[in-house]
Amino acid sequence: MTAPVLTLDNDEVLKVVQAVEDALGNDVRPIWREFAAYMRTTVDQMFRTLRHGGSGRGVAWPYFADQYTRKTDGVTVPAWGGVPKIHGGGFVLGRRRPSGSRVAQGDSVMQDGGTMRARALLVLSMQADRFTMGPQGVNYARYQNARRPWAFFELPRDVNALFGIAVDRLRKALGSHGI
Repeated sequence: MTAPVLTLDNDEVLKVVQAVEDALGNDVRPIWREFAAYMRTTVDQMFRTLRHGGSGRGVAWPYFADQYTRKTDGVTVPAWGGVPKIHGGGFVLGRRRPSGSRVAQGDSVMQDGGTMRARALLVLSMQADRFTMGPQGVNYARYQNARRPWAFFELPRDVNALFGIAVDRLRKALGSHGI
């Protein structure tokens, strides 16, 4: 039995290597930029999907917690109020949001003024070999992310998306070189 023979055309190999270098060079920032856009879109969709609480991307977001349960009559006051007061007439008001407005029934969690959602995953720094994303300009974002996580990678889904972006760029580059 004879061993299989592998023949390489050095010119073709060099053409492929050159096409890869042309596509990426030493700078993968175009891949990072496309991946950052993917992550922003993914997180924005998460805010939309979980606005009334629920589960998605492997995490659970609770809806607004009740304000309290009265000891006198056992009535639980929801975050948006609306329960008759015991003394003085009228209704219990809703809890205040960071903007100062009151929570209303059906309001979206984590979207008081839209600032945190809009700035949820901005690129904080980008180098040739790495980049950092995170919330910007919202003081309470870290606290909210601990309660209702959004700034994370869902494995393996997001890593597969990153690889897919890189492979597509290489495929296009090789195709443009006739490979």
